[in-house]
Amino acid sequence: MVLKSIQVMRSIAALSVVRFHLGVYGFSNGAAGVDIFFVISGFIMGATSLKLPAAAFVFKRLVRIVPLYWIATLLMCAGSMVPGLFAKFQFDAITLLKSLFFIPYLDASGHIWPLLVPGWTLNYEMLFYLIFTIGLLMSRPVLVCHIAIGFLVIAGLVFSPQSAMLRFWTDPILLEFLAGLLIATTRLRTLGAASGAVLLTAGTLFFVFSTFYATGQMPRILMWGVPAVLVVSGAVALENAHKWPQFRPLEMIGDASYSLYLLHGFVINAVHKLLKLPVIPDVIVCLILSITIAYMSWKFIELGISKKISLFVTQKMPKYNVDKIIVINNAR
Repeated sequence: MVLKSIQVMRSIAALSVVRFHLGVYGFSNGAAGVDIFFVISGFIMGATSLKLPAAAFVFKRLVRIVPLYWIATLLMCAGSMVPGLFAKFQFDAITLLKSLFFIPYLDASGHIWPLLVPGWTLNYEMLFYLIFTIGLLMSRPVLVCHIAIGFLVIAGLVFSPQSAMLRFWTDPILLEFLAGLLIATTRLRTLGAASGAVLLTAGTLFFVFSTFYATGQMPRILMWGVPAVLVVSGAVALENAHKWPQFRPLEMIGDASYSLYLLHGFVINAVHKLLKLPVIPDVIVCLILSITIAYMSWKFIELGISKKISLFVTQKMPKYNVDKIIVINNAR
């Protein structure tokens, strides 16, 4: 069962990123939504996957993440062949393969980004899933994640590697996955309603301050990671105490948050090029279209592909009983 609070947090995270890419005045740090996503990801792994067989976990994660990401990346590549559509976009076989298989690399602009820029977060997700899988094979997923991620972050701080892959895979942002694991596996998720409300309020205030007013001088893990942990732990505690209110529209956006995160850039680019609206109508149209297309993508592409792959594997390899392994619930 998916917690309603987690779905709401997903929607807030995705909408923050959309607003960031829209360039809404006073919200230049909306990328902080990514940090909420990472904490949520760690929480979901700790809450739903600790007892899964390693093969089942890998299958579930790949079916959840890969199809839509590959579709969006290939769509971007195809669109670049249309004159004027993606004017600054370039790719070759090497960058395409690295992007599709979640290998960090330094692009022409000096950023460690895949061809579909939002996919940089998926490179972190896949590293976390790999470590978690090793932990499942050793029957100690939480311990292995803490040791491995702790080692990577410390190594990065000590040695300051210059390689794009090593720089990426040793970033302190990985600690946000551990924070999510801790929320799921400690008493943080079972705090009382009062404690949950305090954490959620403190996290929200911190999050608002850091996204609207922070200058970037503070390390990201403190500026955005800490409020993300407070917000998620407070929301989960409130729901466990049966004090979480109904936010059905946000829950629906949370369902489609992965599609919204990956596809909103296409919508913004199309609206800007085709309509050329004033700022306020532009923002409204982009938001409405992004949410609508994301929901359709979730319902007809994400769920559809997951079901088809699940049925195919169940028929070809019935011993894996994939229908009991796959939970089509938008869990990231």
